[in-house]
Amino acid sequence: ALSHSRRSRMSDKENKSIRVWQIFLAKLVLEVFGGGGAVWGFSEVVTFRNPDTQEAWRTNAQIVACVFAVRFVLQIADFVTSKNPDEDKNGVRMMAIFLAKINLEVFGAGGAIWGFSESLTLRNPETQEFWRRWAICVAIIFFCRYLLQLRDYLNEMRGYPSSIAGADPWVRFYQIFGAKLVLEVFGGAGAIWGFSEAITLRNAETVDFWRFNALTVGFIFSIRYACQIKDYLVEVMTANEKLAAALNGSGPTEKTGLLV
Repeated sequence: ALSHSRRSRMSDKENKSIRVWQIFLAKLVLEVFGGGGAVWGFSEVVTFRNPDTQEAWRTNAQIVACVFAVRFVLQIADFVTSKNPDEDKNGVRMMAIFLAKINLEVFGAGGAIWGFSESLTLRNPETQEFWRRWAICVAIIFFCRYLLQLRDYLNEMRGYPSSIAGADPWVRFYQIFGAKLVLEVFGGAGAIWGFSEAITLRNAETVDFWRFNALTVGFIFSIRYACQIKDYLVEVMTANEKLAAALNGSGPTEKTGLLV
């Protein structure tokens, strides 16, 4: 029994270590490389970056990446100490969250479309304006989402219930995974593609190497995305089984699917 308990503790420790690597490798790509890549890509989308201003925006992108690298280290420290900073909802915490969100999820959404389209060779001089319009439209959609998230956060600070409480699981499914597709799949590849150029690693001689890297990362994040969809569906189906069992006054006897 003692040996079994020891093995169980070791297994839990190994699982936690694997989970840490999964979380923070994703964060490194999406939030550190992605933070710099968002500034680099979106500045070109909105035509702020051009040959005359390129070095200024390179510096901006590198500074933002450094800021997000510090944030990344602090998140690791919070994870190790089991501290949940989201429990403290106040003005300072709100500023920290939403300054990060506007870069990662608004500029990042536009930059993801812009960078991923080029890494796939869909964007070229002939199609550039078409993809610029798409990138700007996606950024506007994500800016509207950002404002709704800000409203929800302010309401929660005042003690009001969140707008997502009791939301239809299918509506939440499309909201969550539509955003994740852009920010994490397209964004994962776009982060590598854009950040490699921002720090001067990608140039005419290395472009094919970095295209391969970007698309490989995009593929890995697409597998992660599919696993997250599976986990979400299992979670909702399990919750629905428990709800059906409670309504029937007995244990779950059959799968009920997604209740709407």
